[in-house]
Amino acid sequence: MNTVFMTIGFSGSGKSTYAKEYVKYHPDTRIVSPDAFRTMFNGEYKYLPEMDDVITQSTFDAAENLLQAGYNVIIDCGNLTKADDRRGKWKNLHADKFVAFLMPTHKPVDWYVKRRKRKPHRKMDLVTLVETEMRAFEPPTLDEFDEIVRIK
Repeated sequence: MNTVFMTIGFSGSGKSTYAKEYVKYHPDTRIVSPDAFRTMFNGEYKYLPEMDDVITQSTFDAAENLLQAGYNVIIDCGNLTKADDRRGKWKNLHADKFVAFLMPTHKPVDWYVKRRKRKPHRKMDLVTLVETEMRAFEPPTLDEFDEIVRIK
């Protein structure tokens, strides 16, 4: 039975850290991340809006290939909304089960910003980024997922 896990959370909430820890103890699970494709395609992490479709499709294809090979997959990105180009996209993967890993969403903005500053590859206004993500956030529901795991 193949499972797709989706990390859901703001920048700095610990999505990638949790995904990496999870796979240490679950050798049948692999991580697929749009950020990894951005780095691979550009030689460094660089967000280029014109590459969004290519990045998303590459991430989708990698996840689908891993599922077909018998692995479970963690989609490591914000997944903040139900939109078809966000969480809705991953629901088209051929998996038996969909699980949300919901990262902390109740912390003050400064908590996320402080954690996010540990990643030196992005130079942006982190306060505005997190505030924008908080406004856009749609909590996951059991209509979307078979299970929601709240990460503390």
